[in-house]
Parts: sequence; structure tokens; C-alpha cells
Amino acid sequence: MHQPPPIHQTFEIRGYVVCTFAPRLLDTHPEAVKIPWVHDNVEADEVLFYVRGNFGSRRGIESGSITLHPRGIPHGPHPGTIMASKNAARTEELAVMFDTQHTLELTEESLALDDPKYPQSWLD
Repeated sequence: MHQPPPIHQTFEIRGYVVCTFAPRLLDTHPEAVKIPWVHDNVEADEVLFYVRGNFGSRRGIESGSITLHPRGIPHGPHPGTIMASKNAARTEELAVMFDTQHTLELTEESLALDDPKYPQSWLD
């Protein structure tokens, strides 16, 4: 089954964790869920930086994309991507995620980069 982010944790300091999603083999069990499921992180704000690769759980994500999922906001794969990943043997994605227990405040610069359609992308 898809392992939750702590399996990918590479660093931890008080109030923050950093996870690295690197190229790897995926679970071979016939009923394995190989990509993240819909979830909400009620304890932390989550930021993902997509470095390179094919991010099979989300459409519209490309190298250099950054996503922010504030605590408690549900997020996860696009409809159909879990089933589409059933035959995948490995992933070539490279991404870095950090979770912070401290609420993030957005700067004017980050707001200028915001994609206002992103929250609706799960409807596609």
C-alpha cells in the first residue's frame, strides 16, 4: 500500500519535517494503493516542491510546481489516478515536501504566483 509521508522523512526539527520523494520501486501486491489517497493533514501545513518526473497522482503538476495544502484542507489524487497506477512498477518522481506545525503566512510575492484554479483542479 502507499506508505504515508513519514516513510519518506529525511529531516526533522522542532515543528517541521522534510520528506523526500525519490525515484523508487512501488509495492508489488496486487491490491496495493501506489499513490497518495485523499487526506487532510490536521496537524501541519504542507508544501510540496516538484523537482522532476511524472507525478502520477495529479494532473497539471510539472517540474518546478509548488503546492500548499493548509492544515485540514482535503487533497489527494485526481479521480481515476489510483486505478491507473495499479500496474505501475516504479516512479521516477523527485519531490521535496515539508510539513510545519506553524501556520504559514503567504507573502505578496507568493500570492502573485497563486493559481486561483488549483483548488478546483480536483473537479477535472
